Amino acid sequence: MMQGRSRFAAFYTFLVLTFTCCTALAQSALQPGAAVQINLPAQNYVANYYIDTDASAKQLTISVNGTGGADVDLFVRFGTPFPTSPVLVGEETLIRYSQYHSFSNGSSESVSILPSSRVPLGSGRWYIAVINSEPSLATTATLTATSYTSPQVATIGIDFSSPQTNASDPTEACDTAPWTDSTAVAAVGGNPGTTLGQQRQNALKYAVQQIQQQLQPPVPITIHACWAHLGGNGQRAIIAHATPVTFLVDEPKYGGYVLPLRYTWYAITEAVRAGGASQCGLTGGPCGGVDNEEIEATFNEDIGLSTVIGGEAFYYGYSASANQNTIDFVSVAMHELTHGLGFIGLANTDSTLGPVGAKAGITNDSSGASIAYENLTEGPYDDVYDVNAAIVNSANNAYVPFMGYEVTGSGDAARASALVSNNGLRWSDATAVNSSVNANRNLPAPQNFPLLFAPFPISNGSTLSHTTQDGDLMNAVYPRPAPRTMGLALPMLGPLGWSSSAAPAPVFTQPIPSNWFDRSHGGHGIDLQLARHDAQLGDVYILVFYTYSASGAPEWYLATGNIVDGVFVGNIDSNGNTLLYSTYGSSLGFGQLHPTPQANVTGTVTVDFNQAAKAPACRNVDRSNASQLAVMNWNIGNDSGDWCMEPLITQARHATPDYNGHWYAPTDSGWGMELLNFDGNASSSTVFLVIYYPDAAGLPAWALASGTLSNGSANLQVLKRSNGYCRTCTPPASSDTSVIGSMSLQLHAGVGTAAPTGKATFTINYPGGGSFSRAGDDITLISLPTGQ
Repeated sequence: MMQGRSRFAAFYTFLVLTFTCCTALAQSALQPGAAVQINLPAQNYVANYYIDTDASAKQLTISVNGTGGADVDLFVRFGTPFPTSPVLVGEETLIRYSQYHSFSNGSSESVSILPSSRVPLGSGRWYIAVINSEPSLATTATLTATSYTSPQVATIGIDFSSPQTNASDPTEACDTAPWTDSTAVAAVGGNPGTTLGQQRQNALKYAVQQIQQQLQPPVPITIHACWAHLGGNGQRAIIAHATPVTFLVDEPKYGGYVLPLRYTWYAITEAVRAGGASQCGLTGGPCGGVDNEEIEATFNEDIGLSTVIGGEAFYYGYSASANQNTIDFVSVAMHELTHGLGFIGLANTDSTLGPVGAKAGITNDSSGASIAYENLTEGPYDDVYDVNAAIVNSANNAYVPFMGYEVTGSGDAARASALVSNNGLRWSDATAVNSSVNANRNLPAPQNFPLLFAPFPISNGSTLSHTTQDGDLMNAVYPRPAPRTMGLALPMLGPLGWSSSAAPAPVFTQPIPSNWFDRSHGGHGIDLQLARHDAQLGDVYILVFYTYSASGAPEWYLATGNIVDGVFVGNIDSNGNTLLYSTYGSSLGFGQLHPTPQANVTGTVTVDFNQAAKAPACRNVDRSNASQLAVMNWNIGNDSGDWCMEPLITQARHATPDYNGHWYAPTDSGWGMELLNFDGNASSSTVFLVIYYPDAAGLPAWALASGTLSNGSANLQVLKRSNGYCRTCTPPASSDTSVIGSMSLQLHAGVGTAAPTGKATFTINYPGGGSFSRAGDDITLISLPTGQ
């Protein structure tokens, strides 16, 4: 998960730590509401607690509190337990296994789960892991899990007393003095305040109360309440503005998935709701202070001056005012706070920032990471508000998503046109379309879609992020009489994460065991094969990343790990690596090529098979005909990348008998091969091999072979790509190969559930002389045969 501060300013990182787990502890049930004490030595964790819930549970809150100022962290997942073996488990591993987490720098953590959450609360077992992150400080942690038969409405707090200055832009300052203005005033409209400051505070509290009653938030939110001189003239003024103070996006490289949509910006308020945890619990770091408040709301101190919109002043009453020459503070506050809840589109409406209609991403520059619409280092990404908008062609009633799959870049132009279409930009989610508060609901689709504000010319800050329905709270123009109900905003916030409706259980993608490649990085790839089933921790896979070094020489890296909720999570070694580089004694004889992992070669890998089509990495070329997509995030040394992977061969193309998988010699470790056998049968089919072996220096190298397999036999040339290129280099226009050896295979189909077996004879010549060869090596599948 990536976060941005104010304008996408920073992101969190994982602790590079390993923890010792008490594997001998038996699974222990928590009783609802009953606290248990856990003694945790330094850098230690437990993962043996669980709580069972039934259909009557409407909220589950799990909390942990450590003693002595220790940094404790909390992780929760449904249905299957956390790993307790191997003994060393990295915090990143637990983050990736968890479905809910809270890992601030503090000693108190909490998560709340509801039937409407991403992984919904229902009947079943919830597993809990608790970490003591302190390197030298032991702690006693108190763990409590409480189940409620009705959702608990959390508070929306207000910070009235945290001023901030902004010398470069006074309109972005935070003046808190108006909240304590001692000017005497008479009580008005049910507001009992007798000073101007009291009335202002009371009015904002009343507005928050209305939202709280209508929205029923299950997690706390805090508003940083400010005033600033926003100016204005006789006809026009900014009355107030509010925004979420940060936005989050889920990316495979960051893990910690809590958001329903991958590769999609969510306001921090939406993310807190989805994750059921505080902002600091979701993103890490310290808690407390303005930096952990979710909404910043600023009101115009100049309202009431004779030079600003005719001197109209704020009305602070709880009941509606009969005076049409005042501005209803409660209504204005409710409108702006709703923006802070996520009622805000991020497609660019300012031509000075980049192309109009462009999606938001992250640019790293001298001032840190910030929102940008061009020259991106991360993104661009969809945003969850705009995902629910549509572009409607009124001439033929056709419509397309406002955000969508793009390859050519024409999407920016289409969005730019929709932003000034007057009636062509609409809200398409069915919750609002079918709502009784939608004035268009009885019209045929798509004319029944609520209209979004799309004026010509664009009005920065208003276009896209407002409705045009008369009298609606989120209308772009201040309505009279001023509304006190959320109106269309309430059903529109539903798909943004605020729905209280029960959510379906998520479906996580299972990968096709095959060779996977990225069309943008031809010649590199991964051999991904299912090794065994593990009902508790997820299916175990072998992953071999065959690639090229900086000099273009073939090299390969190995990972083993589990598929956890549709993500390959590599096992971590004692050096913190999940992608291993080993050397071999290449001069040693048969059976003596034992691998030696290299501690000085760092590497990590994850492969996310969920919603990959939304990823920026998968939108650079047309992949619409791919049978499956995944995003592989890799780090090797100082290099890293996000690659869009797809299987080379689908299971439907496997030949019969099926020899597909990863092969090895059981008595001769140190070499092996991926074998793809497709488009045919026993008498004749195509075979493709990636052969892994040590080069003359004992370094991992690989070569290719392909040809025809006839009745289990094949005689093949071994090929090496002569113009290999580094992982971060631009691919050459074409590939060249040279013959470096030969191979013969004799394969035999397995009987019943037995794996296929065979013999391999080959010679692979080294460039400087010598060769790596085997004669009649017995080989078998190390991966599971297809279908098992």
